[in-house]
Amino acid sequence: MSYRIAKNLDSALEALKEKDPATRIVAGATDLFLQEMPARLVDVSSIEELTAIEEIDNRLVIGAAATHARAAASELIKGRAAALVEACLQVGSPQVRNIGTLGGNVVNAAPAADAAVALVALGAKAVLVDSSGVWREEAVARLYSSYNCSALDGCTELLVRFLIEPCGQGEGSAFRRFAARKALALPLANAAARLKLENGMIASLSLVAAPVGPAPTRLIGTEAAILGKPAGEETWLLAAETAAEEVEVRGSLLRCSAAYRRHLVGILTADALRAAARRAAVSQSGSLT
Repeated sequence: MSYRIAKNLDSALEALKEKDPATRIVAGATDLFLQEMPARLVDVSSIEELTAIEEIDNRLVIGAAATHARAAASELIKGRAAALVEACLQVGSPQVRNIGTLGGNVVNAAPAADAAVALVALGAKAVLVDSSGVWREEAVARLYSSYNCSALDGCTELLVRFLIEPCGQGEGSAFRRFAARKALALPLANAAARLKLENGMIASLSLVAAPVGPAPTRLIGTEAAILGKPAGEETWLLAAETAAEEVEVRGSLLRCSAAYRRHLVGILTADALRAAARRAAVSQSGSLT
């Protein structure tokens, strides 16, 4: 096995020009150690462009190699995309959060990866570049092809950064999950919400749950059921009931039944909505969260 540290983006792309299926781009590589180790590793964790967290042209720009710990500690993200902070704090253990990256969380393509669920709910876009130097933007939700299988071609493409439209006045976001343990456990279910309030009514929203498909999944039916309704307990209960009915989930003798997972999706969706609405109400006074 060979191991190479890329000093900059150009050197990382140079390694991809060979289009060798045995080459793998890595940063934290926390998930890779649980899989078959490829023959060639190219480490991009030292590239500043891939680790930066900043706001440019009123968009959050988060490097794909930014760690979960760094994202969770970022005041910029806390104030404008709280769901992502909450999700990053749920990943693995402190050791994993200090090494594992947001890009790895997405590219590994686990359907219930916490940070990925929050990114999809926030409407994040991924910026990618291929070995020929061609750049493109893609919605994070479209980077999944099937269960645990990324649509990104790891032999020829590099995930560089994420772009998020920050929550503004009257907007809020939140993330919730449930697992058998508080740490080092895959979620039985998780959910994330982003919404905007106008005069106490839900003017726009995005609801995402997992694992209810091969990717973090928008709850389109639940969104339609509560859009335009007042932000309050009656609406949250309706959301819980609708979400539980909308999702198609799989049961497991090792983890939980399908009925229990549907129940969890409903509860977590409602709880995420409550928290997002509270933040939206606070932000209307000028303090964004």
